[in-house]
Amino acid sequence: MISLRPRRARAALLRLRRRLGFEPNALRREVDRRQRAVGVGAAAVFAVLAPPACAGVACAAYAAGVRAEHAESAEHHRLTAHVSGIEKQDNGEQRYTYARLSWTAPDGATRSAVIAAGRTTRLGATVPIWVDERGAMSRRPQGRTDTVAGAVFAGAGAAGAAALPPLAVYLLVRRRCDRDRAAMWDTAWARLDRPHIG
Repeated sequence: MISLRPRRARAALLRLRRRLGFEPNALRREVDRRQRAVGVGAAAVFAVLAPPACAGVACAAYAAGVRAEHAESAEHHRLTAHVSGIEKQDNGEQRYTYARLSWTAPDGATRSAVIAAGRTTRLGATVPIWVDERGAMSRRPQGRTDTVAGAVFAGAGAAGAAALPPLAVYLLVRRRCDRDRAAMWDTAWARLDRPHIG
């Protein structure tokens, strides 16, 4: 059985080519060619500006992320806390379970905190946590995955920012060309509406 996918893909490419104005067409007017030229120029400007902007911003964001990784890993410590108490609350519609965690801080002091817990949490269970220099419970420090994700998002944002000026120019030119096309249509219709003499 012959697959229709290549034929559909070719038809889609031809439609895209026609829509962008890259196919030869005797009916294409000067205003259409002008809009196409500006569109091609805008795409070329974006192709020139986007890669270096994206790469530069992504590299800077990655370097800042790596510095943040080192700084946070020096200030945060991973410890094992024990569930020293469980408290359950029932307001009639929902049930909440809270666990009191206890751990020994790096300075030797005993610390505790209450966190939301699952229903399967048991007394005496161990939970890995992160603490800051004072031994207080803190968030997980930034990891390599966070750094890479931040660099990717920063690069994508830079590419989007690089696309805005050429896109704005193209949209302004297209609006002007649409106005010119509408005026040409009005002129053509007015010519058709004139009574023919003789």
